[in-house]
Amino acid sequence: MKIVEIKKDKKHTVKVSFDDGKAFNFDIDYWNSTCLRENDQLDDAALKCHLAESDYLRAKARGLWFLDRSDYSEKTLYQKIVAGGISGTAAARAIARLKELGLVDDEKLARRLAEQMSDSNISKRESYAKLYNKGIPASVIKLVLDDTEFDERSQILAVIEKKYRTKMDTKENIQKVYAALIRKGFSYSAVSEAIKKYTKEIEYNEEY
Repeated sequence: MKIVEIKKDKKHTVKVSFDDGKAFNFDIDYWNSTCLRENDQLDDAALKCHLAESDYLRAKARGLWFLDRSDYSEKTLYQKIVAGGISGTAAARAIARLKELGLVDDEKLARRLAEQMSDSNISKRESYAKLYNKGIPASVIKLVLDDTEFDERSQILAVIEKKYRTKMDTKENIQKVYAALIRKGFSYSAVSEAIKKYTKEIEYNEEY
């Protein structure tokens, strides 16, 4: 196939058209490195190789762009890269390289987020769901959460004092708070133990 036109398509790509009517987008830096020009010939095997290398560079650049703005799990970053029209093969190859560089590390990310959630009084069960939704594998989540301290009673008391303390004025309202805490993923036994003192306060006030 003969190259009939090379045209800058977007900021980081060029559109290369061939005499058979086909056209492909290439990473501009990669294309410049090939030193190919109009009227040069390319066979199918060479074209396939150039496309694969170009896609890989585009995938890696896109991955770095996302990582520069936030931390992502391997799964989520892969999804974001392929959402930009890049092949799954190129995305997987790019992520493998980013993992080698230590820029993508599911366990390290999970440990940092788990510590933050524990300190923010988020239950272990809810933390599991949040980490899973970020694309972190279940096996990694279990490993990390088993190593992270979650003091349920202290967490529950902190949540009550911050959000529900003024609502603990009747037995009915205490039951509503109880239900809310259960929905947050705290265990029945820990919630019952933590709010026991508030129930006793209501009973004492009712007697006097």
